[in-house]
Amino acid sequence: MTSLRAQILAEVEAKLQAVVEQLDWAALLRNPREPVGEDQLNAVVMMDGGDRPPDGLTGLVDVCELEFSVAMLVQESGGMKAEELLDAGFVAICNRLIDPADIQLGGLAIGIRRGAMSDPAIGRAAQGARIMGGQAIDFAVEYLEREGDVEIPGP
Repeated sequence: MTSLRAQILAEVEAKLQAVVEQLDWAALLRNPREPVGEDQLNAVVMMDGGDRPPDGLTGLVDVCELEFSVAMLVQESGGMKAEELLDAGFVAICNRLIDPADIQLGGLAIGIRRGAMSDPAIGRAAQGARIMGGQAIDFAVEYLEREGDVEIPGP
């Protein structure tokens, strides 16, 4: 079995895949190892983050917090400006991840919250006249991890 944090990230990835399909964007990329090409736009990019130190031990259960980032990389097309595409991505991502009906990510977590959002970066492609845009959103997931059994949600 995989760690609870890996299970949480897999659940987030599944939710982001649904966002890509909802928006009819080209790709969901998780921790890309190569530069993202124009043929992969519009894209949602998920970057796994680390964990903050556990808050404390309660009944052999650590209160943990996992962080990750979600970026949007877009290319103006179909009459939509980069700003409009980034906003559509922001709405879809936040609505899917911070869904009150599943704030506990299928019972894996206490809850998920949105953190900081970067300034949008918008400009011309290195070659050509295409206008590109990018923006990133940070998220944090609070969860309970059993001491000596990091695969099963606490308590």
